[in-house]
Amino acid sequence: MTVGTVFFDFGGTLARTWVSDGLAPGELWARTLGREGLAVAPAELSRAMAATDLELSGQIYRYVGRTSEFWDLYDSTVLGRLGIEDRADELLQLVRREFEQASRGSLFPETRAVLEELRHRGLSLGVISNHNDGLRGILAYHGLDRLFATVTYSQEVGAEKPDRRVFERALDRAGRSPREAMHVGDSWEADYLGAAAVGMRAVWLNRRGRPPPEACEWVSDLAGVLSLVRQ
Repeated sequence: MTVGTVFFDFGGTLARTWVSDGLAPGELWARTLGREGLAVAPAELSRAMAATDLELSGQIYRYVGRTSEFWDLYDSTVLGRLGIEDRADELLQLVRREFEQASRGSLFPETRAVLEELRHRGLSLGVISNHNDGLRGILAYHGLDRLFATVTYSQEVGAEKPDRRVFERALDRAGRSPREAMHVGDSWEADYLGAAAVGMRAVWLNRRGRPPPEACEWVSDLAGVLSLVRQ
């Protein structure tokens, strides 16, 4: 069956972000606090964040549409564990700004042209990402929101790729059967195996040219996708 919709992961696929670059959250925290003259030992910061992760794990799924409230709670809890009370409100704003800017990332050079060409060929496009409701704002920031017919992210589903529920929600939203859809992503487990498991045509974005764990359809950059779909 002919592919009618091409789905893309976001971070590491359409854009380079702090997550896809392997930057730990603690590094962003340390960077922000350091700029404000607050030197926190890495081990102390790690303990504070690990304890907060344990306490608040999974709660972000309850904050759809108000994710900023969750991050205020999370960041306040970390600061409390670090014993930082002075300028707490100011520091919360600075930490949030740091993470928001890092989450936006920068588009890969070929991203926009490939998406526009696929649209020109009559294909519909969608995003399937392990992200929160801030994703829509990030897409708008890059001017990509107009190119995507659907956007599906893990927070709204209550599960993360490779969980099949994320892909099934995206397919249902797009009105496509698995055989009518392709998914392109840089994570072997989350994107390739996750999409293949529901019967979608899965394409692994392998920018580093690593040997695939098994025989698969893969491309070295997004431009390679153009040769995989009909003209």
